[in-house]
Amino acid sequence: MRSLLILVFIYMLVLAMGACTPAQPPANLASVPITIINTPVPTKTTTGTPLLPLPDLPIFQAPTLLSIEFQDANQGWGIAANDDGYLLRTVNGGTTWLNATPPGLTGVGYSTNLSVLDVNTVWMLVPNVDFFTGILFRTIDGGLTWASVAVPFGGAGIQFLDASTGRVLAGRGVGLGSNAVEMYQSSDGGATWISVFKNDPNRADSSDSLPMSGIKNGMIFLDTNTGWVTGTRPVDGEVFLFGTHDGGVSWSLQSIPLPPSYETYQYMPQAPVFFGSDGFLPLLIYLPGTTGFTFYTTHDGGTTWTGDPTNPNRMVRSPGQYAFADALHGWCWDGGSNLYFTIDGAKTWGGKVISLDLSERLSQLEFVPGTDGQFTGWALTSLDDDGHSQLYQTIDMGGSWIPLIP
Repeated sequence: MRSLLILVFIYMLVLAMGACTPAQPPANLASVPITIINTPVPTKTTTGTPLLPLPDLPIFQAPTLLSIEFQDANQGWGIAANDDGYLLRTVNGGTTWLNATPPGLTGVGYSTNLSVLDVNTVWMLVPNVDFFTGILFRTIDGGLTWASVAVPFGGAGIQFLDASTGRVLAGRGVGLGSNAVEMYQSSDGGATWISVFKNDPNRADSSDSLPMSGIKNGMIFLDTNTGWVTGTRPVDGEVFLFGTHDGGVSWSLQSIPLPPSYETYQYMPQAPVFFGSDGFLPLLIYLPGTTGFTFYTTHDGGTTWTGDPTNPNRMVRSPGQYAFADALHGWCWDGGSNLYFTIDGAKTWGGKVISLDLSERLSQLEFVPGTDGQFTGWALTSLDDDGHSQLYQTIDMGGSWIPLIP
């Protein structure tokens, strides 16, 4: 359930970005049989677990990473900005990166979205120049081979719940604080898609249960029927969290309890993060003269959410990038000298002073669980003036960091 989550997904912003080169499909996804791959997931510990053998993919030298997504302490995927863009894979925690780009594909970059089911099964959505259509690629062997299909969406967030069931929230235009979107679903691994919802009043069968007003910033599905879309609009006391229980056909605003004194503030939630029925709702609060950051929690699969922004123990002092490794352990960091963490499911947050300074450069934070209570984490920077990014790794809860790509 980590796929979107990451990344903080901001599919709407890509509509305003420059065009990319259209992707050329090497094969037809509809002709490829869907197979569920049950691959044992290895882990790396600090006690000398042997590294995995490198797959039969070429080593990629000096990658400039734009985004990362790790499945365990060894296995991960990344998008690199070098030349026309590449999809990369690592099996040793980011020390070595391998070129897993589909043959002949160009135009991989910021607007490319991944959905990673396991270490072998990955979908990659690459928009065409219009950002309203694209090419969906899929591998079931860790990037050794790919199949693809043309799809009626490009700038979109994508999530696969299993090898068959997929969901897409596609951007259909923004303006004056409004955001038209369309929801698609697939039950055959992405070979075919059907539109189940649209909120553009200029189109037939349009619905306003998920309103056009407000800029949408995230989507997450917990199962085939239950999902959420988050966003923001200038409405006092509203947390823009719309839920569906019919696979995205209809939506309703979910009530989030706020203290009475907080009903005049405005909010921006991000897509929830789930570990089974336990979940976290990141919530940015626009307070007078400042911003606050907290996490509401659920233990019933998102039916109810609880939190208390008046409790200083539940607030993160410096809003920043965040990551959860499981239902108890989470981190939040703005790249400065203080990294905040929780070991009780966001009930309380502590802090630790670290020597690594990534102020105003930190773009992504990732943590995964290991063995013996260990956690492995990565910090990725944005591109500097020379077009270079840096990648760091930690194995001690974020206290010390090792440069993997200095």
